[in-house]
Amino acid sequence: MIKKKALLLSLFLLFQSAQFSYSSSVTIAPLLNSQLSPDEIEASILPSVTNALALGDSSNINYLGITSCDLYSKFNFKKSNSLNYSIFLMAYKGYLVMLSEGLISNNRYLTVMDFELSSNQRRLWVLDIQNTKIVLNELVSHGRNSGEEYARSFSNKPESFKSSLGFYVTGTPYLGKNDYSLRLHGAEEGFNDNALERGIVMHGADYVCSSYIKCNQRLGRSQGCPAVPTKVNKWLIDLIQGGSCLFIYYPDKQYLKKSEILSAATPEKEFFLNSGYALTLP
Repeated sequence: MIKKKALLLSLFLLFQSAQFSYSSSVTIAPLLNSQLSPDEIEASILPSVTNALALGDSSNINYLGITSCDLYSKFNFKKSNSLNYSIFLMAYKGYLVMLSEGLISNNRYLTVMDFELSSNQRRLWVLDIQNTKIVLNELVSHGRNSGEEYARSFSNKPESFKSSLGFYVTGTPYLGKNDYSLRLHGAEEGFNDNALERGIVMHGADYVCSSYIKCNQRLGRSQGCPAVPTKVNKWLIDLIQGGSCLFIYYPDKQYLKKSEILSAATPEKEFFLNSGYALTLP
């Protein structure tokens, strides 16, 4: 039943592409605002999908919609906090755009942080794209001036002590004031491209743990870095270092409107077919 609903959703996305151009982020907006459940999609979309397939209407195949839905359905979020599909879609599109432009070299892992969630929740996911597995779902801090339990304000400015949104490319590990840390290269001008100058890195912190939450009713906060539990810090850094894609999300209207990665054209059909993303399509 789950696979059936995932297929129906992918078909829904496929035929949506005939109405929306996928050269910009406008296609993502309907998904963010959609209130349709899988059952409602099945009831309202299946007849038109069946008719379109019967007519061989495959001229506007939405490869991003098909592949993202296929991948999402294979990740077992029952054993972790569930990553919202619309956020996964944005992260996956950014991953593909950056991969097609040669910006990432470690294409196995995609790291996603949902900063709309409470800091008391496990809001960091590391996804193994090649093997469709969730390899980590953990706590992660935001900057102390971004908010208390919830992050609500973001900045790219030095000394702001706020988190920065958008897509990053992971760099190399090093030993610094926070011990074993990972450099992060901000890939989005105006949103996070000052990350290196600001010293925004991934590192472990004692204040990122459940016991801190119990004592303070919220997770500890950093000076803008995505700090993670010390128990997984070194393992996590070694896993995603060396050119992988990392995405920090919050539904900030300015970011969603102006992100050049989210608004970039989706890679062409040949990219999907030549990159191991080919599916049996109508």
